Parts: sequence; C-alpha cells; structure tokens
Amino acid sequence: MRHGLFGMLALLALLATGGPALAARLAVFRIDPLGIDPPIVARLEGLLRAELGRLADATMPGPRALHRLRLSHPELSDCTGEAHCLALAGRLLGVDQIISGNIGALGDSYVINLKLVEVASEREIRRVSDTLSGAPERLIEAIRLAAFRLVAPERLRGSLNVQVALPGAAVYLDGRLLGYSPLALQPGLEVGRHALRVSKAGHHDVLQAVEVPLQNVAEVVVALERTDAPRGPAAGATQRSGRSAPPWFSRGWFWATVGVGAAALGTVLGLALANDSGINCDAEPARCAR
Repeated sequence: MRHGLFGMLALLALLATGGPALAARLAVFRIDPLGIDPPIVARLEGLLRAELGRLADATMPGPRALHRLRLSHPELSDCTGEAHCLALAGRLLGVDQIISGNIGALGDSYVINLKLVEVASEREIRRVSDTLSGAPERLIEAIRLAAFRLVAPERLRGSLNVQVALPGAAVYLDGRLLGYSPLALQPGLEVGRHALRVSKAGHHDVLQAVEVPLQNVAEVVVALERTDAPRGPAAGATQRSGRSAPPWFSRGWFWATVGVGAAALGTVLGLALANDSGINCDAEPARCAR
C-alpha cells in the first residue's frame, strides 16, 4: 500500500494544472515530518513543490539544491519557521517567496502547517493550518489545496451542477438565488462546503450541504416530493463528484490505491499556527506575530 502511495504521488506530480501563472519566484525550504514516515512527507513535499511550480510557471529549487545550500550555510540547518532565516535562505536561492512547515499524524488524524514568507521584507504574508481526519489519502488533496491557499487563494474555485426532476424549482446556494430549474452549470464558486436549498410550491424543500471541489464539478441530483405525499427514504438530494477537464486528480481509481500508516504525533517545531485554513497576515497582523 505504501508503494502504491508513492507511485500515485509520482504520477500526480507529472500532471499539469491549468490557470494563469503567478509572477513570484518560489521555493519550498523544508517540510518536516511529525509522527509520520519521512519518505511519505518527502513525497508530499515533492507534490507541493510541483503544484507551486505550475502556479508560478517556474522551475523551483529541488532537494539537491536545498541540500547543497544547507551544506554551504550551516547556520540554516536549524532554520524551521523563523521569517529571518527563511528570508536568508530565499535570498541565497534567488527567490521572492519561500515556504516552510510540517506535516504530522496522530492516529487517523493529520495536521498540515505551512507558512509563506516574503524574502525582501522578511515578513510572513500567509499561513495554512489544516487538520484532517479519516482516510489518509486526504493528505494529497489537502496539499494541493494548501498550495492554492498560500499563493493563489483567489483561484480556489469549482463548479456546481444541480439537476432537479421538476422544472420551475428555485435553487438557492448559501441563501442566494441561483435560478430556476432546469439550471445551467454554476462555475466559479468558492471551494468548500455550501448550503443548498431547492424549493417549489406544493413540494417539500430539499436542504443539503454540498462540497464544491477544486477545479471540479459537484453533481447534485434533487428529487422533490409533493407535500401531500409521504416522504420515502430516497427523497431529497444526492451528490456525486463529477469532473470538468480536471488538471490531475481522478478520485475513483485514486481512493482504492492509497494507504498510509500513521504513528504518534511528534513535537511541534515552532510553527504553532492558527486554526483557520488560510490567514492573511496583512489583514490580521496580531494573529501572525511571533
């Protein structure tokens, strides 16, 4: 199972992600393992580096370049999350922004902590702290989302396709009217959980939480029942994950091949980060203070 994970990570790192490129030159300085196999974290770091490289449309410094940097500058060997030393590493690598962090495991829970530092100002400009539970393959998706949250949060978008059996039903997302069935595909929605409501006179409302995936389509099928008819167990809405020209992610065969064994979570390395998935340090400087 572990070899299957490694193979899948290698394949995902080769596939391209669409979208306009960023101007900043980037580097991933180090991602430390906490209570999880170091080779697995190394593969996840490689995937993060590949995703960031595609977002920046640039070749990022690889493990060999970083190893040579540490050998020639021993003072960087203890640099984990301090903005000053990360900025020094960034200048030596010739990049504009640099990322460091850790990935930890505790039972069936996982924690991803990452920060983005601007080299010129030696200032932390954004951080990500994501806690996962359940299937270990969720780490793959979380790493990809972390790349976007760090350097391109405005591009965290997906699509929603709501299919309603009856015409003329009002479709609301987070309280906002999207339109009436049959409803066109809704692109450009923020990735994450949303509240869906479908309403039609003489029928029971359907309320459901839907997950909009990154650069994918969430497919929701809604069956409305009349108010004068008893509600059966199949009433309501069901969601299935669809795909709109996905860049590199395919869930069906992916879930069946990945497995990761997790041990106890080690000591956190100086990246005690906030609980939010993404924090803008310009807007909330107090929460990023060291």
